[in-house]
Amino acid sequence: MTENEHLENAEDIIVPPKKKKHSIVWKIILAIIIIIAAYAGYNFYQNTQIEKNFYQVQSGNVISNIRIICLSDLHMKEFGNKNERLIKTVEDLSPDIIAIVGDMNLESRPDDYEVVTSLCKSLNSIAPVYYSLGNHELDAMLFGDSDIYDDLKAAGIKIFNNESETVEINGTPIDIIGLTQGPESYYDYGVAFFDKVMNETDNFKLLLNHYPENFLGVIEEYNIDLALCGHAHGGQVRLPGIGGLYAADQGFLPELCDGYHEIENSKVIITRGLGSSGVVPRINNKPEIAIVDVSWY
Repeated sequence: MTENEHLENAEDIIVPPKKKKHSIVWKIILAIIIIIAAYAGYNFYQNTQIEKNFYQVQSGNVISNIRIICLSDLHMKEFGNKNERLIKTVEDLSPDIIAIVGDMNLESRPDDYEVVTSLCKSLNSIAPVYYSLGNHELDAMLFGDSDIYDDLKAAGIKIFNNESETVEINGTPIDIIGLTQGPESYYDYGVAFFDKVMNETDNFKLLLNHYPENFLGVIEEYNIDLALCGHAHGGQVRLPGIGGLYAADQGFLPELCDGYHEIENSKVIITRGLGSSGVVPRINNKPEIAIVDVSWY
């Protein structure tokens, strides 16, 4: 075969194009983006749902069953128009009382809390509402001249700022105690009130206190039949098999950010709450209400 024939045959050979290495990388990146977007959508949907967690607490200080629903950390979030889905969920659970343990508003919007007053009025028509202040209510009042306390009180809500009330529920006298302070201000502003009210009667003591951190070295000496807390948002981001990632006043892997705890002689339930207030969204952390059934031994 001549040299010219070799050249003519070479023109008939089809050489496949070389695969570009970077095309595989882009496919991987695209797949990752799709996975992240899908999970973000799923997480957004999860944050519109309401998880119901049930707890059974036994006590020798009650004579019949009492159902308490605990709400916390709404931060102006709405579940349906005017929170109709949240209200219906609570109504269907037939509570004897509804306990709110703070941060239903946003301190950054001290005069904008119609979502809170509207919700509390609707809940109060289902069962008596007892509302203890959190840091967002208190800061809005102290630094933003918010009228949230006065407006809720005028609407018939039992709202507590270091206050208490003795009520009879299904034949059992209960001291409902609203402690406002957390660990940093407790000894300056809360200890005198709390010590007095804890020693006045032998009734069942129901403590509404926003801060679970008070059970990390502050009020363990008291015998509290049931304490209800919020504040930690369940750790905001929850890791499978581990739990909450970070809470503002406890740091990483917080010890007290959700669930049931027995601490010294107190029984403590911490709700993960319903909303969020910072730039980090709730992740793997469905909004929650706690349903507590208290019964005799």
